[in-house]
Amino acid sequence: MNKIFEINERSLGKLQIYVRPQEKIEARNLLHSLRSRQLYRELVKYAKHDHLMNASVFQTHHGYSMHGKISSTHVELPDQTLYLCIELIDEKQKLEDYCRKHGELLKGKMIVYRPVEFWEIKS
Repeated sequence: MNKIFEINERSLGKLQIYVRPQEKIEARNLLHSLRSRQLYRELVKYAKHDHLMNASVFQTHHGYSMHGKISSTHVELPDQTLYLCIELIDEKQKLEDYCRKHGELLKGKMIVYRPVEFWEIKS
């Protein structure tokens, strides 16, 4: 006999933040200037620190953002002008708080919010 599983769902939100891979955070002191501080890595680190449910980074392969020129990546010639997509998932209020807290880093970036349904499978 097949076991019946229950789906518990709840509403969450998804942010997509588009940044260039070479964008860096300005160093606050000498120690920070000695190591690379890529913006996308720092935003994911801050998401973890702020206890967001999910943070992922996706490489785009072809496209443009903020009315810029179209770029493409090729296996042998990666294009550092193509945008990365940082995807954050959690409750809408927590995502809004994250954006306010890190507004200086996010200012001028393409940010998209969408409501999503989170499904948890229970037996």
